[in-house]
Amino acid sequence: MLQEEQVAVLRLHFPPRSLLLNSDSSESGMLSRLGDLLFYTIAEGQERIPIHKFTTALKATGLQTSDPRLRDCMNEMHRVVQESSSGGLLDRDLFRKCVSSNIVLLTQAFRKKFVIPDFEEFTGHVDRIFEDAKELTGGKVAAYIPQLAKSNPDLWGVSLCTVDGQRHSVGHTKIPFCLQSCVKPLTYAISVSTLGTDYVHKFVGKEPSGLRYNKLSLNEDGIPHNPMVNAGAIVVSSLIKMDCNKAEKFDFVLQYLNKMAGNEYMGFSNATAFLREWT
Repeated sequence: MLQEEQVAVLRLHFPPRSLLLNSDSSESGMLSRLGDLLFYTIAEGQERIPIHKFTTALKATGLQTSDPRLRDCMNEMHRVVQESSSGGLLDRDLFRKCVSSNIVLLTQAFRKKFVIPDFEEFTGHVDRIFEDAKELTGGKVAAYIPQLAKSNPDLWGVSLCTVDGQRHSVGHTKIPFCLQSCVKPLTYAISVSTLGTDYVHKFVGKEPSGLRYNKLSLNEDGIPHNPMVNAGAIVVSSLIKMDCNKAEKFDFVLQYLNKMAGNEYMGFSNATAFLREWT
């Protein structure tokens, strides 16, 4: 069943005139009409759509086929290809069947209702900036951990994800890298999501310290200044799954981070973590 806010989105984004063409105002009727609208938008006058044409059009909106929200849709298309003799072509009925579980998200995407409506134009600007910055070769890789000192200074990549899940990557973005302190806002997000903001900030402040990030200091209330300095990050991490042992905490955090990353790759380097403790 659709949630009330989803039904509101359907009514808001579907052309009022089209609603009049079908007297079925039920939820299933509304979904059916949205599926038809989406089909004709992509088909451009054709009676059947090649699956690759749908995925290409999808990527132009900023959505990826690996988006976990589209899992049901992509699994259904994969099943259709395996079981059907259509040769990867979708007629209106097959298309509607494949997209029905994700019709609200797909309608928003193809009707340019996301935070960045013209995603291709936007990523064109990003790519040009990427190429310009690629020429900047100054600086040195971090050397305070031996493993980091081995990093290739020629690697350069940019990835972005909007609040609507539009994603774009350019450059060396498939090569794993160590998050280091970049994990602090992520563990803070985990603690706030699982424990609530009020509870977390009983133990850590919200204001800048005016000191180095690795200075172990407390504010006038006797707690670390904020979650982004080392002292605050240690406290925030200690709050997560306090009733669990270290192994359970580790598994929980890694699984949560993986979920936050859209089930993309997320790993852990024993070598980097161990050597970090000795520097």
